[in-house]
Amino acid sequence: MKTLGWLLGLGALAACQPLQQEVQPQQLADEPVRLIVACFISPQDTVLAAKVARSRPVLDDETVTSLEIMNATVTLQTGSRSVVLRYHPRLRYYRVTPDQFPIRAGETYQLIVQTPDGRRVEAQTTVPAAVDLQQVRLDSEVVQENHEVRKRFFAQYLWTDRSGETDYYQTEGIFSYPCVGCSPPKTVRQPVAFVSSTGTRAFYTDQDNNGKPIVSGKGYLGGSVPVGQPFFPAVFQKPFVLTADLLHLNTDSYRYHEALARQQQADGNPFAEPVIIPSNIQGGLGCFGAYNRSTVTVTVP
Repeated sequence: MKTLGWLLGLGALAACQPLQQEVQPQQLADEPVRLIVACFISPQDTVLAAKVARSRPVLDDETVTSLEIMNATVTLQTGSRSVVLRYHPRLRYYRVTPDQFPIRAGETYQLIVQTPDGRRVEAQTTVPAAVDLQQVRLDSEVVQENHEVRKRFFAQYLWTDRSGETDYYQTEGIFSYPCVGCSPPKTVRQPVAFVSSTGTRAFYTDQDNNGKPIVSGKGYLGGSVPVGQPFFPAVFQKPFVLTADLLHLNTDSYRYHEALARQQQADGNPFAEPVIIPSNIQGGLGCFGAYNRSTVTVTVP
């Protein structure tokens, strides 16, 4: 589950005289209020969660938290099975544990959201099969930073694409190690920094590689170090544990998250082209998507 943030830059309009003449403020204020829903399901989920909010006109100055809807009826169903997600006031989203409603690969699920004032939106999505993460490689490269030659460590994931249909993937990971000198002792956990050539999070398709092996981009492990330092123990204290995740995304989840990553990359750039966030919520905005996770744990004792 990911919280939705909907920000519109009016400052850019103020710098463009032709648009000032064409856009009437009242037209922006008259936009109808719509439900916004975000829900992503997976067989590996430890909680099934959905976020529900309402849209607001551009000229509305209410806070984002005031847009959240706390009294909706949120239902997940497939075939003859269904479950109602309950609102959690501290976490501020609707949730249920997966033991009450297991998510299974290959099944199509419906999400229905109804509010007391009569608004209703719905969507459906199909959970893809898992794709095995076959290998994780640890390596390093020499980089130039601030006129100094340094070294960065990274991981790369290897898997084989399923043949016969278009598939979408995302790579994630967490590396953890004991904190050097911490009292009391604690474990440091950091995300693996996967980025694409455009600077956005790394997503992959098999458009030109159907049914063949795929190698991920580099997922960096922390910052750079002087070239003469070894991987261990100068950088990370043992044991070093990398939890590597390969997400097999369905089309709904891929299109939404890939567009969201591009939008976040362009945030604050007045010359960037606007990115339209796709929605599969009938009658509303947002995304109901699914993925299947494959995990490999690498431990350096």
